[in-house]
Amino acid sequence: MNTNETLEALFLRLFEEASNPRQQESLERIKKAADYLDSQRMKISPGSIERYCVDREWGGPKAQSIRNSKILAHYVKSRSAGQRLEISKKNEIRRPVIADETVRAYIQLIEDERDQAIASRRRIEKGLRSLPGISVDELLKAGFGETTAITNSTPTLFQLPKQAKEAICILFDEDALNSVGLQLYKDRIRQNVTFNVLLQKQHMVALRSLVNPAEDQVFSS
Repeated sequence: MNTNETLEALFLRLFEEASNPRQQESLERIKKAADYLDSQRMKISPGSIERYCVDREWGGPKAQSIRNSKILAHYVKSRSAGQRLEISKKNEIRRPVIADETVRAYIQLIEDERDQAIASRRRIEKGLRSLPGISVDELLKAGFGETTAITNSTPTLFQLPKQAKEAICILFDEDALNSVGLQLYKDRIRQNVTFNVLLQKQHMVALRSLVNPAEDQVFSS
């Protein structure tokens, strides 16, 4: 009997030993969750199974309920023991034995959350790499604040049309302005008789910067 057959036999035995239909339903949900986690090479644990059930809005079973049930906990431990996850021995860390059961369960929950996050990121990266026209590596670098080839590219400069430059230059030609009853006074264009201002200084600064963008200060105060 191979591993799959052994686990299937275990599930059927525990299903028959379940005390009520609700526990049988929980066992079925746990089996579906464990099958999915195993196919995605994700760690099977009460915490990861709870998240799977919550994502599908099943309402349970919760991680604590799994731990408190002898049948459910036995099945989850058996499924977890049958996994063959890729673990690098080089990065293996010898952890101290934790006597307090509550602290040990809390640390296990944190580790489950970490493993889930790592697996989720790998699935997202795999999905993005399947999309044409997207450089996932550059996208990830940008997301972590690293400089990419995209950010280093030189932006395209706006070219002002020749006629527009000539029109702006006319506004700075005092003879041209006087011929139509206007004057350039303290870097403002105003009417000769009424002194009503047509263009204020900030307008003239903006127009001059279009013609001479390299100048830091065009006018004096």
